Amino acid sequence: MLRLIPAFIISIFLSLNFGVLIYVNSTFLGGFFPQNIVSIIFLLASAINILLFLFAPKLFNKFGKERLMFLYLFATTLGALGLASAGSGLSAAIAFIIYESFIFMIYYSLDIFVEEESPDKHTGEIRGIYYTLINGGIAGGPLLLALISANDNLKPAYLLAAALLVVPIILSLMIFFRRSAPIVRREHSGLSWRIWWKKRNIRAVSLAKLALETFYGVMVIYAPLYLHGELGFEWSELGIIFAIMLLPFVILEWPAGELADRFWGEKEMMSVGFFLMGVMLLVMPFLSKAFFTWMIILLVSRVGAALVEITTESYFFKKIDASDTGILAIFRILRPAGIMFGAAIGVLSINFFSIEKIFFVLALIVFFGMREALYLRDTL
Repeated sequence: MLRLIPAFIISIFLSLNFGVLIYVNSTFLGGFFPQNIVSIIFLLASAINILLFLFAPKLFNKFGKERLMFLYLFATTLGALGLASAGSGLSAAIAFIIYESFIFMIYYSLDIFVEEESPDKHTGEIRGIYYTLINGGIAGGPLLLALISANDNLKPAYLLAAALLVVPIILSLMIFFRRSAPIVRREHSGLSWRIWWKKRNIRAVSLAKLALETFYGVMVIYAPLYLHGELGFEWSELGIIFAIMLLPFVILEWPAGELADRFWGEKEMMSVGFFLMGVMLLVMPFLSKAFFTWMIILLVSRVGAALVEITTESYFFKKIDASDTGILAIFRILRPAGIMFGAAIGVLSINFFSIEKIFFVLALIVFFGMREALYLRDTL
């Protein structure tokens, strides 16, 4: 467990960075572009991210995870600084695409570190700790945003986000120099969609994960546009709402991981999580601007999402080992794929319906994820 500490520290600071920016990027880009163009920019960033994942196993074999993690951190920092200094739509779009393309590659690098040091019998527990730290950082980000936000001036948020990556960059350099002589590289498998498709349980949990990531994609892009742009919530209010909304990820994932290892297995908790998410989404289009009502509805939806997140992660990692980076890359492609699906859903919905109808469409996708969860063969 001690060997995981550097990865855990990096994950905390990286997640604070991500949490500060996750719900402001669409609004920031919306200051330069209409909503449909914002969706297209998210699509482009996700497409580049998917390309990086497709080549990830080869890159890791050639350069090593230590060197690549440093490069990904450096590129992400440049993206955040570019957003802070953006004076035109073009510069803002380019900086955002750089930031969004590389930040998930850092999490992928951390995944490999953690998997290499995680025995199968403690996978749920270690993943629970890991995701508690990640989600604690993400939950803390909106609180920092609420403290530094001044109306619609988001430059301080991007500068803070860049500063938060200094510690991860230093730690990644320490890891690289500590392990560079000699580095014993594990040979990483390439992507194999055929193997992924044949493994029924891995396929089902991946589709459940895709439904979850599509939920995240829609909520990250369109919930701020709706709550801030349509209903009129201030960022000081939204920072508090989002921070409280994210608490289930901090509180539930560690004990849920333990329960998945020892008592219930993943299938039941995953199904309950999807049910909670779907019901809350069906309620959202009917809500007016009411601070506490939105806080409670979003909180319950994230109770469901937290259960789905840790159970999909725990189930998946019980089915692979550290050499299966090709299968892992496919699993991690689901994050940008979910953002792409979310952005596409938004483009189509905005063209045909009012923006709040997106929540109805998303509920259908969430219930599809629930169906896939019910197909799983439980681990207990």
